[in-house]
Order: sequence, then C-alpha cells, then structure tokens
Amino acid sequence: MTNPLRVLVVDDSALMRRLLRQMLESDPTIRVVGEAGDGKTAIALTAELRPDLITLDVRMPVLDGVETTRQIMAYHPTPILVLSAAVSGKDANIAFEALAAGALEVMEKPSLADADSLDHLRRTLIRRIKLLARVKVVTHLRGRRHPPSEVRKTLIDTPHHVRGPRIAPGQFPVVVIGASTGGPKVIRQLLAGLPNTFAAAVILVQHIAQGFGEGMAEWLAETSTLPVELAHDGLALQPGRVLLAPDQSDLLIKPDGTVRLSMSPLLLQRPSIDITMTAVAELYGAHSAGVLLTGMGRDGAVGMRAIRRVGGLTIAQDEASCTIFGMPRAAIELGAAELVLPPDQILMVLRERFSAPKRVL
Repeated sequence: MTNPLRVLVVDDSALMRRLLRQMLESDPTIRVVGEAGDGKTAIALTAELRPDLITLDVRMPVLDGVETTRQIMAYHPTPILVLSAAVSGKDANIAFEALAAGALEVMEKPSLADADSLDHLRRTLIRRIKLLARVKVVTHLRGRRHPPSEVRKTLIDTPHHVRGPRIAPGQFPVVVIGASTGGPKVIRQLLAGLPNTFAAAVILVQHIAQGFGEGMAEWLAETSTLPVELAHDGLALQPGRVLLAPDQSDLLIKPDGTVRLSMSPLLLQRPSIDITMTAVAELYGAHSAGVLLTGMGRDGAVGMRAIRRVGGLTIAQDEASCTIFGMPRAAIELGAAELVLPPDQILMVLRERFSAPKRVL
C-alpha cells in the first residue's frame, strides 16, 4: 500500500480546520499531519513535518497568506493550495498575491452555511490536492532573472520573420494567452510589461476555480498598462484591450469581432484554451498569435497548432521557468510552438512584434 499524502492545514478558525480535516481524511489516501492557526506556526510546522501539500488561509494573525507563502517557498518549498473565503475584493486580491509568491492554485473556502455544496466541494478539494501534491515546486528567491545581455541576444537571434511586418491600418492582431497552474503570476508579469502602444487585442484563458474570474481581472488590472476586463457576450475585441475568459465559459469570437460565451460541455476543461485559439485562428489567420504558459495537461496544444498552420506567431513557455511543463510540452511535441522562451523573452518578442510606433506630437 502506498503512503498517504501528508497535508498541513492552515487556518485561523479551529472550526474550519476541523471541517477541512474531516473532508480530507474521508479519503483514505490523505492524512492531515498537522494544523496551524497562524502563518508563523505554519512555517515552523512545514520545516518540522515536511508535508506533501499545505492548504493555506489568506487572512491570518501574525503572518498573512502572502508572507507565509513567501517564507515557505524561500526556505521549505512545498505545494500550496490557497483557500479564500471570498472570490473577489481584498481576500481574493491576497489570494492572487499568494499565487504570485509561489502558491499553486486558489479555491473558495468551504461555507459552513451551505451544507448542500459541501460534498461537491469535498470531492473537488480532494481531487485538486491529489494533483497538486505531485508538483515538484522550486525555491522562490527574488532576483533570479536572466541577465539583460542574455535576453537581448535571444531576441537578436530570433528569425526575422518572427518579428513580422506591421499590421496594415484598419486591421489589428489578436494574441491569445493560455495558462493553468502557475499561470497568474506569469500573466501578470507579461501584462505589466506591455506598453500602452500595444496594437493587438489580448485574450486571456486561465484555468481557475469557479467564481475567481472577476477577482483575477481586478488583480491583473492593478499592474497592467492595458485595461483588463472580464469578458461578456457582445464585448468587442479592440487593440490594447485585455479580455479574460470567465471561469466555466468558453470564449468564442463572432465574425463581427465580438465575444460569444459558450457553456457547451465539449471538453473536460472550461474555459478551453484550444477552443479560443482555434476560433481566433479561423477569423484572424496570420494576424493571430498564441502564447501557451505553464499548466497541467494538454489544453492549448491543438489550438496553437491551428494558429501556426495559418501563419500566426506561436510561443510556448520554456521548461525551466514553468511551474508545470505539461501544456507547453504538449504543444512542442505537436509541432505547434514556433518559439520556446522564458517569460521575460516572451514579453520582448510580443513588444517587438505588436507595439505600434509612438506618435510624434
């Protein structure tokens, strides 16, 4: 018999810790090895117990979820699943900051007032823990970046056709960025680095827990140079505008360039990166681009291949910088990725390819 997954539960509510323990240990393959009511205790127990995974509250005394995540990932790297009591507002913002600090995913915390949903949440929570506990996390220390000379060299060595001609007046390209586990941090880095002269429309398709789409859009907008909105039916694609696909909906594009959301259960994962990239490839042809970031599974590989077949730019995140290399690996193996780059170099290629020249007043 294999050893059970060892989980550390961190929450300032003793009642919530008891509920989480009961939910997790209803599965015989999971064992709660410790509980902590604050961030400082969580760090000490992580060092002592070396759990396979940590469930982490965002609002706690002594140290909140963000600083606790930073300390754990710097000194005792461990897969962390953040549990937030709110899907938008301040708690959601802290949850996404924890993702940026190295946590893997965020889920809504169980509600004691909603007994009907507890069993569904229990099964979802157990499933996510089993997947995330297998992730090989790395130490997160600030300042580990490629030197500027190395970044410049990579861009200089990029084939000239990748930079491409400027888009003709009256037309604009569409960039689809797809990501899953580990994606929010990288997406935020890319959006923060794009100039306000960016001449492409941007669509984000991020696999995220139900209800967190609005919170993620708000969090991304805080540092993005471009406006970020949660997509809805009828919203028009525009150069320099970023649209985030809502959780639980596939994002399609009508021939007039407006959004159509679909909840058709065609694929296991929704929103589907494959569906959005394929739709953009069909409508925008060589003016389309696909960027596939860190994530588990194969979503996005087929969609990126569709973009490459019509002459669009396709970029996969490289293995060394990925939290999970599953999705980019699938795209590379399928021959869908024209370039394989770390995030800072992905940003440089996007800036070079799609930024409009500044106006001279």
